[in-house]
Amino acid sequence: MENSANTLQLRLRNCIQTILELEPQMHDSGLEQVFARELDALRAFLEQVDGMTLVEADVCRLETATAVFLSELRPSMGTVARGVVQ
Repeated sequence: MENSANTLQLRLRNCIQTILELEPQMHDSGLEQVFARELDALRAFLEQVDGMTLVEADVCRLETATAVFLSELRPSMGTVARGVVQ
């Protein structure tokens, strides 16, 4: 059971880190200020993940929400994430 809990925490941590890693690209495209509070909240939340009790369904929902957020964010950022601004 411990391994499963660690896996869920790792998956949640990955979702949060994926979004936080986009901060430089958000800055370059002018979106950093739009999401400043949310990015701060994610950083604080990331510090608490290890102490959380998670269930598969919740982590799946967060993974889906992360994927949707990234797909909606990409057009706003152009191709900055790949190093080329359109």
